[in-house]
Amino acid sequence: MKWIAVILLALNCINSFGQGNVKINQDQRIENLSNRQIKNNKVDPKIEGFRVQIHFSNNQNRIASEKVRAQFSNDFPDIKTYLEFKAPYYKIQAGDFISKLDAFTVLKEISKRYVGAYIVKAEVYFEEVHQKD
Repeated sequence: MKWIAVILLALNCINSFGQGNVKINQDQRIENLSNRQIKNNKVDPKIEGFRVQIHFSNNQNRIASEKVRAQFSNDFPDIKTYLEFKAPYYKIQAGDFISKLDAFTVLKEISKRYVGAYIVKAEVYFEEVHQKD
């Protein structure tokens, strides 16, 4: 009797998994919102993420900041750098990371040569992050 119940249960499971196609009916507004989001992502390719800041100086030291950036690019050619100016300061940041953990992994290597480097929140380019994965 027990075996018959097990066999019937197994046949019922096989029958329920082999149902075929599923049709999804959704409101047109959901599709419109999805398409709008896709367009917005193409216009603004940045997302919230993290970078490693390796240098910070005032506006009188632009040349020094560019030298640090060039040296960093020689030391770490695989990591993209960014020179940012927000009056009156120049900042040199490196990398594009979605998670703080990814940034921390790179920070450990960078801080061996660039003492005082630290992680900062930044808008990163999704394409840069996506290409690495």
